Amino acid sequence: MKVQKSNSINFKSGLTYSILKDIKNIDVNMTQSGFAKMGIDADFRGSKPICANFVMAANILSDIAGKYKLPFDFVPPSIRVFRQNELIDKTDRAIAFCNIDTKKVLKGEEPFIGTSVFMGEENNNIPRIEFLLMKSRLRGNKKTSHFLSVTLHEWFHCIHENLIFNKHGYEGNCPILKSRYGKEGANGLDVISVQTNLPFLPFGNDLKKEIGGNAASSRSMFEVFAELMTRITVEALDKKVNVVKNPMDNMPEKLPKFYKNKIEEILNI
Repeated sequence: MKVQKSNSINFKSGLTYSILKDIKNIDVNMTQSGFAKMGIDADFRGSKPICANFVMAANILSDIAGKYKLPFDFVPPSIRVFRQNELIDKTDRAIAFCNIDTKKVLKGEEPFIGTSVFMGEENNNIPRIEFLLMKSRLRGNKKTSHFLSVTLHEWFHCIHENLIFNKHGYEGNCPILKSRYGKEGANGLDVISVQTNLPFLPFGNDLKKEIGGNAASSRSMFEVFAELMTRITVEALDKKVNVVKNPMDNMPEKLPKFYKNKIEEILNI
């Protein structure tokens, strides 16, 4: 994945006065055109903070993939900013989520391709989101309050799905995903279902301590992967959100071996 190098799609600062200034000056339409060249159909609904978050996430993941040869170079086919009243499923109160398979998510739009990302409009206020993340961290439900953690978490879900489809194929009905991942005997959706609902996964204080209450309590390999990869990635950044080390070097020492082995298996390292 090559990220367009221009002032509209590349930042050099963290959540400081400098990055806030960059957010204020970002051209959302020009940036969406830059994402389109990367194969991402993005509509940030004019939100400069959300747009900026995805720009920084794209640069970080691209940099890691290039420097450390980790499979972080997958880009979601579409990114949408939504309002709660636009969701087809009104029971979904998440501030952000990822679409595993093709389905209609928002009112008035065609079904979205699987591995698409949806961000709620409340993510428009970065300081507020960071404050809420800090509260969640203090309650033991998350391990990081970094302002990029919501964006990276959902992007890592997409990366996870892509890795599974690449290895196991796609057996659903979406013609686009079939063309990308179709193979005889494909069972990628089954693998995702198993990893999403594993009641027999080992669980204990070490897992909760190293990953965070919500991800650990779900016992979903999908949530564990996304939350853990988000944590070790933001810990690999300096204050200007530049990548300064291999995220895998931040793997918690007390992480149960089962999870460490499973994540290395998913990443094929």
